[in-house]
Amino acid sequence: MGGLQAYTEEFDQSLCNNRVMLRQPITPQELETVLSHYNVGLLHGDPQPGSGTANTNLRLETSTGIYFLKRRNPKYAVESYVAFDHALMEYLAPFDLGTPLAIPTREGRRWLRLEGEVYELCPFRPGGPHDRHSLPQIAAAGRSLAAYHRAVRDFAPPPGKEWPRYDSPCLTREGVEAMCEELGQRLSAEECAYLMDQVALLESALPDERYRSLPRLVIHGDYHPGNLLFQENEVSGVFDLDWATVQPRLRDLADGLFLFCGERASDIDAGDIFSLTQTWQPSPERNRVFMDAYLSGNRLSSEEASALPLFVRARWLYCRVSGMAKVAPEHRLDYFTSGLLKPLKALDEMERLI
Repeated sequence: MGGLQAYTEEFDQSLCNNRVMLRQPITPQELETVLSHYNVGLLHGDPQPGSGTANTNLRLETSTGIYFLKRRNPKYAVESYVAFDHALMEYLAPFDLGTPLAIPTREGRRWLRLEGEVYELCPFRPGGPHDRHSLPQIAAAGRSLAAYHRAVRDFAPPPGKEWPRYDSPCLTREGVEAMCEELGQRLSAEECAYLMDQVALLESALPDERYRSLPRLVIHGDYHPGNLLFQENEVSGVFDLDWATVQPRLRDLADGLFLFCGERASDIDAGDIFSLTQTWQPSPERNRVFMDAYLSGNRLSSEEASALPLFVRARWLYCRVSGMAKVAPEHRLDYFTSGLLKPLKALDEMERLI
């Protein structure tokens, strides 16, 4: 048994087993209604949930092929944001970077809005997950990012998605200071002082003026292993452009150094915020492999090279601050402090040795 009937039974069982959900799943009736707007044939087999901590995704097989259905998180479903992202997808399609291009609905649009929700249906791309031990795959991730950055150099983004600075030290400070009293339960006085020194360093060394002066383009904005697929140690798919806005390209490089090059205890599960933001150890060898691959297609200015370590620190601290919103309140303090200082102190030591 498969198709919509099987999905309905599995959905009902999932509600019994999990009454508290951060993201509401796509209901069988909702799925049937959405598919009625597409010429993709009848549903075959059992829809499989996709990964991610923000959007709700399903992998579908129909009589015409395999597809990936995404229901956008409401914060990414603003009409101008959706239009921006689809203009970018259409622009990138001829470059064959493996970026998504949603198929049109029966009405001819590449996204579907129903009862306040926005859906996108894309052809499913083959490929496997990132092997975190593979240096060839780390190099491929660097080359793929370089190719993406070259492709978007001439992209003229439409208006409507002018987002503020990413990983702002001011917002990091607000998040840290909001739990200042509780931090003493997990960190020593020396560790708390070190954490605040790191925030102060980012505020003084990477102010808004310097941030905005660095070379900018429409970055990917969420360049991590859960958003890439690999085939034979080459990138076969680059997904999730929800965070694509005009920002310094160093932000994407910081993601590469933190999320592809960092050594961690387990694979990244993009659907689990604890896994996605688990602590990590900087690796000079893996950094070199990624950066050599990126620089084979792009060049960095001396100012960018100087600022890149700061972007890595800012990205790491802010991802823990922002990630707390996806964690139950009683677990937020443990989530924020677990392994928090380890990468920062390792970066200190690496910089001393240079």
